[in-house]
This record gives sequence, structure tokens and C-alpha cells, in this order.
Amino acid sequence: MNWLYVCNTSSDNISVVNIENFKEEYKIALNPYNMDRIGPHGICTYREKLLVANNYSNTLSIIDTELNKEIENYFIGMHCNDAAVYDDKAYVICGESNYIVVFNLITNKIDEEIPCGNLPHSIQVNKQKNLMLISNFENDSLTIVDLEDRKNIKHIRVGAYPTKALFTVDGDHILVCESNIGADTRGSISILSLKTCKVLNKILVGKYPVDMYADALYCYVSNFGEGSISIADINLYKAIKKINIGGMPRGIIKMGDYIYVGDNYNNLLIRVDIEKENKKVISIGGEPTGMTVG
Repeated sequence: MNWLYVCNTSSDNISVVNIENFKEEYKIALNPYNMDRIGPHGICTYREKLLVANNYSNTLSIIDTELNKEIENYFIGMHCNDAAVYDDKAYVICGESNYIVVFNLITNKIDEEIPCGNLPHSIQVNKQKNLMLISNFENDSLTIVDLEDRKNIKHIRVGAYPTKALFTVDGDHILVCESNIGADTRGSISILSLKTCKVLNKILVGKYPVDMYADALYCYVSNFGEGSISIADINLYKAIKKINIGGMPRGIIKMGDYIYVGDNYNNLLIRVDIEKENKKVISIGGEPTGMTVG
């Protein structure tokens, strides 16, 4: 059975959603004693565990998915936005210190800090090419780190306020979600060659796109500023469909024939049938953001 795990940033918990019947089975509390705010924001899997990057407590939570509870919590650095795993190490981006913190999951200690751009917002690892990709929201750039030689770092200028960057499935290109937040213009998805680090094309999407998910053919984009999802053909370089869902769509993921989107405004998880465009909603926690499948 597949489970969808969703970070609820304002309610300090993780929703565990049964994909088969589209039902929230339970919530995993990250703040059971009602102490300081936690702010789970980014999430990834590691063996039979979940790693959660927490905005407000500046920590990394480790969750046992069999026990469905937090088993460890470690201070990492200021404003943890997202996390990825490579070779038993968690790479956590810290939005206020502008560093990638390398946390050793065997020793439970910080190994090093790697500089990136200003206000890093997303991180992804390409294990085939041994590369790590970070979008830097504040200075309109990407950082690419060679994971075999972590001193080999590239910085690439991109469009305004990139909130997400992904490797394509074949690993030869990079997709960048350029949100243009604050401007009275639509956002775009830029497609870059990994070999040359040059922009090959741009695809206009909706207003304030903030998150995306890509498969071999399409990119699925949540447009935070207009309550819609854009679907773009990344081989033909054009948007092919826009589905209006309302609210403020944030985290997005596709599985099978459905797109799953967190609505930050109404605290809902929305399941959208790609072909028929109909939707089903369930209530989850406050401000659903990062999500992953396990």
C-alpha cells in the first residue's frame, strides 16, 4: 500500500494519507507537548524513516514509519526548508544561514556546511550523476554541488524567485520553477541543459507557481496565486492544460492518473483526475506544504 505523507506547517504534524481510499488515516505529531513551534516544511524518505526539515524549530525530525512517531530530533541550523539523502547523509538547506548542512545519519552529527545562494528553498539529489541541485529564492540562482567532490560547486543565474528546481527523469536537463512572486506577471518553467547550464526554453504557466512535479513527459505545477494547476509538455516546451481547483495550491505530486495538491488557504488535500479534471478533497492539517510517497 502506498502512503502519502504531507507536512502541515502551521499545525506541527504530518498527515498520513491512504492513497487507495484517499483518506487521512492519522497525524504524526511533531510537538506532542505543545511547546515551541516546529513548522515542518520539507520531507523525504530514508530507509523505513521520514526526514522532516522544520522551519521554526530549526531542526531535522526523524520519523519511524512503522511506529508512526517521531523518534529523534536534531538541531541543524536556522530555518530548515528542505532535505535530501545521499549515501547515509542528510543534506538540509538552511534559509537564513544560506548553507547546506551535511548531517551524518549514522553518527547523528553534522559533518560540514556547504555554501549556496541566498534563501535556499528546495533541494534534490541525482544519484546517477552524483549531483545535488538547490534553488535559491532570494538571489535568483541555482547551486549545483558535485557530491563526490563537494568543493566543486556551480552557481547559475535563473529567473525571478525560483521556488523549486528538479532534474529531468533522464538527468540531462534541469527544470526551474520561476515564481515571479510580487510581480503582476505569470510565472514560468525554465528548461536548462545540464551540460551547458544554458536556458533552452521557457514555458509560461500561472500566477506565482511555487511547486512542481515532473515525469518523463510532463511537468505539473501548482499556481499559488490563482488557484490552479498547470500541466506542461517538457519535450514540446508548451503548457497543454490548466485546471482550476481554487484556494492556494502549494505542494504537488502525481501518482497514477491523479495529481495531489495541498491547499494552503483551506487546509485541504485535493485529488484531481488528470483526464476528467474532477476533484475530491479531504481536510488535513494547517498549511500543507512538502509531501512525499512511502
